[in-house]
Amino acid sequence: MKKEEIKAARRKLGLTLQEVAQKVGAPYSAVYRWEKGDNKPSARNLKRLEDLFAGKLSEKEESSEIDYLRMRVADLEALVASQEKTLEIFRTALEKIAK
Repeated sequence: MKKEEIKAARRKLGLTLQEVAQKVGAPYSAVYRWEKGDNKPSARNLKRLEDLFAGKLSEKEESSEIDYLRMRVADLEALVASQEKTLEIFRTALEKIAK
């Protein structure tokens, strides 16, 4: 898909850049760069764009991808919390050693 086709299809559907980004599962900045011609969509994103513009991207597909992304965010938050706990243990141990 060429940059002009992406922009024209988006406008035809009355979607904003942000809405396309959310439906495709890509960052806003990526959609912006596709329309400017700075970058091209990956094969996955190109397929999602084509499906969106053809009316084939179902709400179920969108919600399942959003659910998956939410799970991944929860996993990352748990990992960060675990690392913070590990750092606190190390900090406490170092303070004891330093005394």
